[in-house]
Amino acid sequence: MAVLTISRDLGSGGREVAMMLSSSLGYRFVDRERILARLKAAGHKWEKWTEGLDEHTPRVWEKYDWSYRGFVAMLRSEILNEAASNGVIIMGRGGNYLLKGVPFALRVRIVAFIEQRVATVSDREGIDEDSARWLIERTDRERAGFLMSVYGRDGKDPADYDCVFDSTATPIDRIAAGITGLLSEKDSLIDEKSLSALKMRALAEDIKARLYTTLPFFMSTLEVEFDGKAICVRGVVRLPKERTLVMNETGKMAGNAPLRFELRYRQ
Repeated sequence: MAVLTISRDLGSGGREVAMMLSSSLGYRFVDRERILARLKAAGHKWEKWTEGLDEHTPRVWEKYDWSYRGFVAMLRSEILNEAASNGVIIMGRGGNYLLKGVPFALRVRIVAFIEQRVATVSDREGIDEDSARWLIERTDRERAGFLMSVYGRDGKDPADYDCVFDSTATPIDRIAAGITGLLSEKDSLIDEKSLSALKMRALAEDIKARLYTTLPFFMSTLEVEFDGKAICVRGVVRLPKERTLVMNETGKMAGNAPLRFELRYRQ
């Protein structure tokens, strides 16, 4: 089964579309709450970041906090692992960016005119239209800020998706039907190589999170990524013992996965 990511405007009906598809197709539904629960289960060190998942734009100093970087790596790993198990709908969290280029992933965005969004949110939340407009503007700003901090994109560019649906003009049941047809095309593109690559990318993020949260020294540069052949760890260390510790910690997580180290000493 293919993988679906849905990015949506608050009040556009995107969540309702996702629930329809989950029910009709038997896809697992992965939203903010599910990811929060899994990150919290990973340990107390993520607690301060999970409370504001996609509702908090990190300050400049926070972006350089190693626990925040570790949290981002864990978040990315959770999304990649969910996608690798396929047959899943991933709501928000920048899944469209992480799964760009994955042949069996369909990346969708659902939008609506502001007037419709205000009316929908006002009715759903039982608030007046001015309050609904304020809530929409705040949510839009916070989601865009979070995405920018993690992916360097604000989630609004149609080019970042395979298709964009406007629920102002198209009823959500027709949107769901259209997505169903597109997903059937993606189903035929699933192959073991793509699935394996997703799992390796998830493992790379797990390793990155471990290094960010366990190393007793600071590395000004640290990157961990799957390059198609091996998980590559790049960074700058000061001492041979630091290099050894990075390699040992990586090995504990990697198991039998192929590794390559590009660790340079600070000049």
